[in-house]
Amino acid sequence: MDLLKKCRAFTWADETRDVGLYPFYPAFQGPAGGGQVVLDGAEVCMLGSNDYRALSMSAQVIGAAQDAIALYGTSVTGSRLLNGNLDLHENLEADLADFFGYEAALIFSTGYMTNLGVVSALAGRGDQVFLDEKAHASLIDGARLAEASGAVVRRFAHTDPNDLARQLAASPSAASLVATDGVFSMEGDLAPVADLVAVCEDFGATLLVDDAHGVGVFGRGRGVIEQAGVRGRVPLLTLTFATALASQGGAVLADAKTIEFLRHTSRPQIFSAGLSPADTAAAHAALREVRRRAEAEPAALAAAAYLRRALDALGYDVVDSASPVIPVRFPDQLSMLSAHRLLAEHGVHTNAVLPPAGEGHQLRIACTDAHAPGLLEAAIGVFASLRQDLLPRYRRAA
Repeated sequence: MDLLKKCRAFTWADETRDVGLYPFYPAFQGPAGGGQVVLDGAEVCMLGSNDYRALSMSAQVIGAAQDAIALYGTSVTGSRLLNGNLDLHENLEADLADFFGYEAALIFSTGYMTNLGVVSALAGRGDQVFLDEKAHASLIDGARLAEASGAVVRRFAHTDPNDLARQLAASPSAASLVATDGVFSMEGDLAPVADLVAVCEDFGATLLVDDAHGVGVFGRGRGVIEQAGVRGRVPLLTLTFATALASQGGAVLADAKTIEFLRHTSRPQIFSAGLSPADTAAAHAALREVRRRAEAEPAALAAAAYLRRALDALGYDVVDSASPVIPVRFPDQLSMLSAHRLLAEHGVHTNAVLPPAGEGHQLRIACTDAHAPGLLEAAIGVFASLRQDLLPRYRRAA
């Protein structure tokens, strides 16, 4: 049997390119964050970036990265366990722990590897892992590794603490890890963190909140745990630097003994090169800026609320949410890909999402602090001018 036969049989990408609807791997000429970007030589409105606080091009963040390269070079050239650990890493970990209210933190090379490394290291034979059914792929894959080590993995209904409680009650004796996104990156909705905390405390389960899309935006920059009023009651917080912290990498926050255990047992930590000096310094500078702006409401939230209302008024099938993420649903793949292409041709970049079969298709829109009113009005004008081409008939406004 030829292992690579499946690769030669994969034709979807070529077929989609042939009809001019392929939506992935756009090559931007310049920064890909912020409110506007250059694509194919033309300036377009970026409605897909996760740079929620618009810090990826800030002078402070860029300067910190440049200074780190000048002092430390471009790479740590090894794993942190052996020769790739810098004072930059430890200083950032200390400030993360202080800002989010945990005893300690541990940096990984990506946010994906953070969840992969934490879940797979903590759960094994005899343990249970409960995932929100729409949890991020990194949590799912971490659970799969835990399952390979003997853990039992279960799913609970999306944002449903009652279903979680029912499942925990069915097997009360096993040690249990419950994992959820804080803000679900495709749906834009928030996890009911306070209710999940109460359920986990009732059943002695350990809660992990991946707040990749909530940190920097909610709870004075501290994310959905702070906003829910349960600071100090969520044992494990994971996050990425690739959203509001305008860099690369990720981190887990927990009590000091848990972090010490992960430092010596998490394979993605031990067997990967440490985060680069530039990425580490950039994330630290962004964290300082988020802390400085802690009392100010992120402009991204107001921008998203305004754009959501405008698209709904135009007749688009907009998913309601309270985050910067705005999913716009379409009935099938063709209509969604066609909408993506038309919007791009008229100067608006969105993210095309191809979810599992049976769950619909959508354009994922996201707002940042860089989306000033004039920029939003221009984008809304494009949606308005194209709505007869973009909207399915059953959603057309009168």
